[in-house]
Amino acid sequence: MTHRRWGCVAGLVLSVLTPGCRAERIATERVVPRPCFLPGITERLLCAEVRVPEVRGAADTRMLSLRVVVVPALRASPMNAPWVELVGGPGNAATDFARQFVEDLAYIRETHDVLLVDQRGTGGSNPLYCAELALHQVSSLPPRFPAAAVEACRARLAAQAALEHYTSADAADDLDAVRQALGYETLNLFGSSYGTRVALEYLRRHPDHARSAILWGVVPPDFQRPLWYPRDGQAAFDRLVADCAQEPACERAFPAITADLKRVLARLDAEPVPIVLVDPSTQREFATTITSAGVAQAIWSALAEPDRARQLPLVIHAAAEGDYAPLRALDVATRPPRRRYYNGMHLSVVCGEEVLQSSAEAIAAASSGSFMNAERGLEYREACLRWKVPRADETETASVVSRVPTLIVSGELDPITPPRWGIATAAGLANSRHLVVPHLSHEAS
Repeated sequence: MTHRRWGCVAGLVLSVLTPGCRAERIATERVVPRPCFLPGITERLLCAEVRVPEVRGAADTRMLSLRVVVVPALRASPMNAPWVELVGGPGNAATDFARQFVEDLAYIRETHDVLLVDQRGTGGSNPLYCAELALHQVSSLPPRFPAAAVEACRARLAAQAALEHYTSADAADDLDAVRQALGYETLNLFGSSYGTRVALEYLRRHPDHARSAILWGVVPPDFQRPLWYPRDGQAAFDRLVADCAQEPACERAFPAITADLKRVLARLDAEPVPIVLVDPSTQREFATTITSAGVAQAIWSALAEPDRARQLPLVIHAAAEGDYAPLRALDVATRPPRRRYYNGMHLSVVCGEEVLQSSAEAIAAASSGSFMNAERGLEYREACLRWKVPRADETETASVVSRVPTLIVSGELDPITPPRWGIATAAGLANSRHLVVPHLSHEAS
């Protein structure tokens, strides 16, 4: 294996790996990447911490240490532009994905370093996490944001973070601070889902240092999830029903999927079904109910993953017959979480940038005609009112204009970031191409 050679670039002390590079204290933004090993990875990587102010421009502010992992290029190259992985959520930590670039995505690092930066509020970058809110990522069925849990979580995290400064704009500025500290000239940005929002903000704020961008499932700056999830979820569901009708075996077995779902939701509106679930992260049992809002959330979530989406005709038909076992098996409550999801950071981002941009009346109206009622969107809004971060202003929600070469990829069946968001985003990106992939959903598999 050939490691990328690190050296002194632009006056920043970067590493002792290159002979003749003398360590000098000549800049405040400098870092010495050090060899490191991460759990489950036998290959030696490079790790660093980059310190940034929590509140830029404030004289007296907390300093944050951003956790940075570099998966070195396999072959030396004069190109000083890494692949930067900007992950979705918001709430995932980028360094949790290092193993993929070692085991499954090695081709990406043929001649480029892979740069992984835990966004502030995630992973090793002042993480904002509360166990009492973790259940809303374990299962679609219980309430997502119980009021008491939100208030307790906020009270605890507010002591360690200025929660209003964990935004996409802050993340873009942090990324550029890392770029400078590590001596990279430009970045190749790869954003998926929410990560596209950070990539777009970087294009807006630091265009001279972006070499290229790939936006996979675009979340534009004016995205408002409580408004768009019901409509886009219904469109994805309608396409699933149409696909079933075109397949003779599916059509014979499940000739009335839409009617079955209406029957399930109406029954649960009249009388939720009590159940006991097991939290896979603690193995503790807890009592909850299957509600129409919970079923709608579970269906919408399944539509984002092809493997689960294919099970929906059976799941819905069984529930219409009173059998909820397939629904419970489909719901992620039966599986251990893949990784920690930083729920406090999630709220700090989505509340100001998305949820509080929508009124309660608009949220209620947006669910009309969809299998998703307004309950979950309104619950999101109530949680955000308790989170007490300000609404993002128009400069942060305006469309991004850029000439940086950009590839946009949208899945035809995506219930979360459908092609229309890619079309709208491409209008401001003069040097872009938009690909719509048939039969692709939000997740590739």
